[in-house]
Amino acid sequence: ICERAPLPQSDSAQNKPCPFQTISNGDVHKYYSAGAPYIIHIEDVLAFSQRWVELVPPTYDEYPLLYAEMFAYSMAAADLNLKHNLIQGLFTGCMTSWPHTHGVEEHEALEISAKNYANLFENPVSGASFDPESGGAVSCFLPPLSPPPFLHYCQRYLFATPYTKDAIEDRVVHFFAKRRVDHDILDCNRKVVLEPFVEDKSTKVPHGSERNWHTLAVCATVRAINFAKSKAGCPIKTD
Repeated sequence: ICERAPLPQSDSAQNKPCPFQTISNGDVHKYYSAGAPYIIHIEDVLAFSQRWVELVPPTYDEYPLLYAEMFAYSMAAADLNLKHNLIQGLFTGCMTSWPHTHGVEEHEALEISAKNYANLFENPVSGASFDPESGGAVSCFLPPLSPPPFLHYCQRYLFATPYTKDAIEDRVVHFFAKRRVDHDILDCNRKVVLEPFVEDKSTKVPHGSERNWHTLAVCATVRAINFAKSKAGCPIKTD
């Protein structure tokens, strides 16, 4: 990055230390290992965005894969000494950590919430994926369970029914995958609700508390999309 980074070509720049030369691993984790959502002051955004754009191509040359632009984001912030105030607990889902349940009541609420949603597919009823009175994603969680406000719109979340800890050959795998969602899903001309997709029963599914969170992630994502569509005034068929 030092050799490729388009540093300003001026006399003062000749002796400028390599970007990130004085940054320690501890500094990276404390200030620059950031992810969405971002909040940045308007006085910083122009200089930062310019430096970010400058560092993306050389970063991609060294790491031509997904996340290259995120690494360049951290490098640009470090180079400009824009230390982030990282806040934990706002975001959950894949590529992050699932929330910790505190106490027996929250743990039981997690178990029951997930089982309740899974049971809707074992014993099909109308409104499993959308209830106009439910309030969307919030309807997936029983109190005192209170998940973070942001869920990663991840590649896939999945669970299997029957909803048991034991391996069962005759099962159905339900999942949400963002690349399977039609681009016109929020079009009011499409009156059918989004339902979880169904996959081959041989697919591996998460276990333990991760299984419960995956189940509720499917519930929250599907119901949130359907609820957003209904709030826009779109007629939706619920049966």
